[in-house]
Amino acid sequence: MYFFRHSSRAACALAAAALLTACAQHGALPTTSSPQGIAAQSRILPDRHPPKCAGQQSTQQYASLTETLSTKGGKVCIPEFGGFGGSVTYPPANPSVSLGLTSSTTNYDNMPELGTGTAIFYLQLAISGKTGFGSKAPAGGGLTSKKIVAGKPYTAYGQAIFYGIKFGFGPCYTTATKGKY
Repeated sequence: MYFFRHSSRAACALAAAALLTACAQHGALPTTSSPQGIAAQSRILPDRHPPKCAGQQSTQQYASLTETLSTKGGKVCIPEFGGFGGSVTYPPANPSVSLGLTSSTTNYDNMPELGTGTAIFYLQLAISGKTGFGSKAPAGGGLTSKKIVAGKPYTAYGQAIFYGIKFGFGPCYTTATKGKY
């Protein structure tokens, strides 16, 4: 499960893009009956921890990273924490701004519980200023961990806070697929 906290209106768009990208990923992957799917399965590596992001800072409670969003769009690294990590793709950002990402496996920051069940991962995003996003979010990226089981369903929830007003995202349902890690 994801929990998002944002600091500006533009962050609402990024949160929506991240959630939609996460939910869209399982439908965009090749099936095992297609030639591409069979080839993809032959390249699957054994389970292991995803790598740490370049420049990430880690504590006992969380891992954090600041990246700059590109005017051409791109992918930001999700700081590895507790065996969880990955990336989120985003559309072009105009103007370019900094994005802070904070990962945790516990609710150390007392974020609101947005859904039922037990959260397994928390991701906080904070944008440094106003920006606009392009209309098309590219497919790609995702959250990975040995603790996420391929074939099992997962639910993502999000929340953006803009001048004290809360905007909810989700629930967004997806089925985990086997990945590189």
